[in-house]
Amino acid sequence: MLSPRDFVLESEPMHEDSTNKPPNLLEHLDEALPVVRRARLGIVLDFDGTISELAPTPDESRISAESAEALERLVRKVTLVAVVSGRAASDLSEKVGLENVVYVGSHGAEFLADGVRRVSPEAAEYSGRIAAVLDGLRSAADAPGIYWENKGLSAAIHFRSSPDPDGVRDSLAEALGSVPGVDELGMFWGKRVLELRAPVGGNKGDALRKLALDHALDSAIFVGDDTTDIDALEAMRGLNEGAALRGLGVAVVSDDSPDGLCEAADYTLDGVPEVGSFLRWIDGAIG
Repeated sequence: MLSPRDFVLESEPMHEDSTNKPPNLLEHLDEALPVVRRARLGIVLDFDGTISELAPTPDESRISAESAEALERLVRKVTLVAVVSGRAASDLSEKVGLENVVYVGSHGAEFLADGVRRVSPEAAEYSGRIAAVLDGLRSAADAPGIYWENKGLSAAIHFRSSPDPDGVRDSLAEALGSVPGVDELGMFWGKRVLELRAPVGGNKGDALRKLALDHALDSAIFVGDDTTDIDALEAMRGLNEGAALRGLGVAVVSDDSPDGLCEAADYTLDGVPEVGSFLRWIDGAIG
């Protein structure tokens, strides 16, 4: 886990080296067939930037029509459809709006399936500290265009709407060095967002491994676009190499993809529309 000092030193967003970019999956769909045609397939997706375009505020995000239509059909055909996000699980459920989907919120700290919500008790103990650190950062670095979001088990500071996002990033990085309680939490920079969460309760990689085990998957696909998705992409690679299942890790790339995303992925897709096209292809390939 990175410390606050690492964030203070980092002043510019990181970008992938195009020479490390894996091939576009839509140009290699024949290589995905052995995965999608296995008996117990799981499709695990990030939400923001993957099946929903990034929006100025979290409340404005909407699942793309093509992804929604494809997933509505796929939940009746595959063993598992799951959406894994930093959002609260209840928020994910409302945004996606589909039954028979497993919603994994707060980066793996909570699972919502069939109306039952399970929360990591270790992560729940940090909710008060997360709120206190969020308030401290707000007092030290509030500025126009920042959206402060307390999700209970985690928190996020969004600055996509800021007229000076680089300045906000620098102010937040500086505040991380002085706000009490920062050292007790996990902090992660994403696409014009700073996320705070408990240092326990798992991450998206742990969530992917749990979903694969709980649903006895023999194949799986993970698709994500941001820093916290790297854990899941690396977990997918580990499951593949360990012969636990046959899987694909797919990075949704853009001009501001974080460092390490492509390196952890097997294939890429260019933006939310291509994710919808890929999901529609899976539906047709399964028949």
